[in-house]
Amino acid sequence: MSSSEFQFRLPARIDADSFLRNYWQRRPLLMRAAMPVECFTLGADELAGLACEPDFESRLIVERGDRDWQIRHGPFDEADFSCLPESGWTLLVQDVDKFLPEVACLIDSFDFVPTWRVDDIMISYASDQGGVGPHTDDYDVFLMQARGRRRWRISEKDYSDADLLPGLEQRILAHFETEQEWVLQPGDVLYLPPGVAHWGIAEGECMTYSLGFRTPNQQELAADWYQHLVSLCGVRRLRDPDDLPGHGPSQLTKGVHTLAADLLSALPDTQSDDFRIWLGRYLTEPKPQFQIMPPARQWTDADLADWISRGGDLRRHPFARLAWQRLSETELVLFYQGEDLRLTGMLKDAVSLIAERRRIDNRAIAALLAATPEFSDPLLQLLNQGIIEPAETS
Repeated sequence: MSSSEFQFRLPARIDADSFLRNYWQRRPLLMRAAMPVECFTLGADELAGLACEPDFESRLIVERGDRDWQIRHGPFDEADFSCLPESGWTLLVQDVDKFLPEVACLIDSFDFVPTWRVDDIMISYASDQGGVGPHTDDYDVFLMQARGRRRWRISEKDYSDADLLPGLEQRILAHFETEQEWVLQPGDVLYLPPGVAHWGIAEGECMTYSLGFRTPNQQELAADWYQHLVSLCGVRRLRDPDDLPGHGPSQLTKGVHTLAADLLSALPDTQSDDFRIWLGRYLTEPKPQFQIMPPARQWTDADLADWISRGGDLRRHPFARLAWQRLSETELVLFYQGEDLRLTGMLKDAVSLIAERRRIDNRAIAALLAATPEFSDPLLQLLNQGIIEPAETS
């Protein structure tokens, strides 16, 4: 089932605008029968197979008793699964969307929230009574129930590190005060904003797809921004001011402060275009394991024209992160994989199409190149860096 064959359904009387206004990053929302069960195609055995491959980040979490949790990291093998208990364990596999198109297409149905913040789809399989313990996350998440039943307990109380069980790799709360409780059936979706504590426990075997979103914190933003500022600095040295004191040579005068400030005043601030460019690069920077290699053979204008004439579609590379912004009425920037491409403002429709669609059909490509032939060169650049690639024929 492709993304064009199903649509995520918000509850009655809640549209995209009201969801963003009243729920997004504010409060939980349970959505019954929000997705067709048929769109969850991965089975438990297939998920276990992915966890055995080195390309996938995976974990096994086993609850062995009260306050006793064992966490193991993949890749795993058959022996790892054969020695598991009958109940009380969970397998989690990250970034499944990067490798399985049928999982990636689920993201397209959530295009009413900021797509540049999408991190990954994690898929979990839990045995009866399996879970990862009560915890909070620092990101938004849509929890999609794919198979079986899972009971979710929610607490909007403020928890801190002092509330965690000590000595565990997994951040599990020692105490949890249930405020709301639901049992999710296949097709149900639970949205949770950052910081809302939750505790999911499988009732029988179950599978859950978790669509998570990036939320960099203040320290992370500052560390990268100031590192960027350091890279812009020259080697001009601080000189002595004119107001050197005749007495008291150890005194730091106002002139010293002024000259030091002058050395730094040439650096961009957070209102500058440089900051906006840096932010776009930062927010589209991929995880280290998801760098994109250029194709073995470089595309030419003739290759692109031939591909279009033969009815070929294009697609965004599964690892690619894209976003764009306007710098002015006449200039915009396309960001991809931590890079930026400055373009004329008249290419807005072409840029938004490339950034927002996972697959661009032949007619759309032909139409945008006919309307804005100036986009041919940027499109070739993206093809030759592997960000956009020819789509396999259906």
